[in-house]
Amino acid sequence: MSVQKETKSRKIEDSSDFDVAIIGAGINGAVAAAALSASGLKVLLVDKGDFAGFTSQESSNLVWGGIKYLQSYEFWLVFKLSLARNRLMRSYPNQIKEIGFLASIGPTAPFGRVLGTFGTLFYWGIGLFGTQPPRSYSAKRAKELEPNLIRGRKAVKYFDAKLPDNDSRFVYDFIRNAKAKGASARNYTELNGAEFTGGHWKLSLASGKKLEDVTAKAVVNAAGPFSGKVSELLGSKTKASLVFSKGIHLILNRRIAKENQVLAFWDEQERLFYVLPMGDRSMVGTTDTRVDSPETQVTQEDRDFVIRQINAQLELEIPISYDQVVAERCGVRPLVVESKSDEAVTDWHQLSRKHILEIDRNKNVVTILGGKLTDCLNIGQETISEIRKLGLQANDPGRWFGEGDQIRKKEFFELISAQLDDAAAATRIAEGLWRRQGVQAFEIIAGKLATEIIPGIGVTEAEIRHIANHEDVQVREDLLRRRLPISMTRSPQELSANKELEKLLVELGL
Repeated sequence: MSVQKETKSRKIEDSSDFDVAIIGAGINGAVAAAALSASGLKVLLVDKGDFAGFTSQESSNLVWGGIKYLQSYEFWLVFKLSLARNRLMRSYPNQIKEIGFLASIGPTAPFGRVLGTFGTLFYWGIGLFGTQPPRSYSAKRAKELEPNLIRGRKAVKYFDAKLPDNDSRFVYDFIRNAKAKGASARNYTELNGAEFTGGHWKLSLASGKKLEDVTAKAVVNAAGPFSGKVSELLGSKTKASLVFSKGIHLILNRRIAKENQVLAFWDEQERLFYVLPMGDRSMVGTTDTRVDSPETQVTQEDRDFVIRQINAQLELEIPISYDQVVAERCGVRPLVVESKSDEAVTDWHQLSRKHILEIDRNKNVVTILGGKLTDCLNIGQETISEIRKLGLQANDPGRWFGEGDQIRKKEFFELISAQLDDAAAATRIAEGLWRRQGVQAFEIIAGKLATEIIPGIGVTEAEIRHIANHEDVQVREDLLRRRLPISMTRSPQELSANKELEKLLVELGL
């Protein structure tokens, strides 16, 4: 970045007068900020917690076309999600990886092998063949592929995609891109008051004890499950509303699947749940429980349910028990209730992860409701269109997403390999650093020994220092939980026993 561009970016960032203020920095707010900043608008993005610190840090880390929506005949939604998945896979070849889903067909599955084979073929086709073709296996062959499957059960395999890192890390990449285009992004900053007068918004923000007033021509409400509260504060009601579904995951201290693949099953309620690889560990989930509030927590009933499901679907020498759990994830899915027909749904599991954008022309507000990570690029583009309807001059953003140049990737991998005798560790470090930092990885590792500060996780001291100093980290959990997937795959006891890591965090003031 040139000095001239850097100065211009700083002026925008220090301004208190913006074109668009975005409230909420989960995936919807992050893509809106990246898209609008690339369109030449002065953007402010705020979140009352850390970036991606609520719903967007609690997903299954999947980028998928929504195969389960075939059961409710939502073919158009599956088509759109599959195309969105394909585009993300092309745009983020390192951050999003295609992965197989080996689905074991047991007594709780809603279909047998023949119908399952047809369904996965249809899913592949409706996604315009954007992944590897599905496969069908006899019970004998399924057991050979995954020895932990129950003997005598047939299986089908289809392909979707997964984030090798965590979902909140992916969200932060959009925020980083927005900041590079001049956006001001502030975590731990809450909207306390709002007044619309003379065609402009005056917004009162609070960050700790610091109070500040800013102005904006328009507001994007991207507060996810809290969008209703923000709408009330803005005095801008929406026609649609949200209901909440709680989902939990348990991260285990062991890898279960033989290969790098997802194991898919149907629980006792005939709902899909998964065993997903997470680094050198496994993540199990998810549940689907209707709740009234976005604020949720994992209950013992949730833990018992998940552990019961996984033990019922696998033949394990050592069954899963709670003492194998190193971390938990718990969040809500904001599901859109758009019409009377939605309100009349008695089985609320039928509500899908669609998104809608509502525009209030009288108050210059765009509200984003629902959605999921897979559809994020569409949300960014649609936000530009809605903002234009409010009279703001948003230019063509060009290529506002993606990983960028991959020309030096091989060179970087060779650099790391030359430093280490341990080929597996070198691969983990090189892949992780390049995935999260791109070409900047050369500067981060320059002159420093590339060794893992936590064995098996591919994170170095140099990267931790860089993230702490350059990625809006304010508290320890920002770094360990959201910028990196450390506390998601290592227990508090394991982390506290790592004296080198603890010393580094204290030195960094975390």
